Amino acid sequence: MKTAVKKIRTSKTSPTGWPTEKEWKEVEKRLSRSKPSKVLPHNASPVDQTKQELCSHFVRYCLNEQISQRELAKILGVAESRVSEITHYHHERFTIDKLMQLLNIIKPKLKMKVA
Repeated sequence: MKTAVKKIRTSKTSPTGWPTEKEWKEVEKRLSRSKPSKVLPHNASPVDQTKQELCSHFVRYCLNEQISQRELAKILGVAESRVSEITHYHHERFTIDKLMQLLNIIKPKLKMKVA
């Protein structure tokens, strides 16, 4: 018994509004140079979960204020590499106290509850 093989038709041109091949290559190039964000495992400790939540405040701050990591580093008075670690959730080198101290600079009225 012979099985039928369906041919998939593809278009040589991108749909309207999609990036061009050149734009895709540029995005891939930029992404290959950037640090990936870290994802917490399901069994992460409460400390890591707290650090992750604190880091998310820095990410949201950059997005809301439309500032770069470089600008945030200047505001916080730390190296750009440290801000990159925070905004990509690589928080192993930080204590909760240090993250809270830095967060207090950009969000002095933020209240945190510990349950």
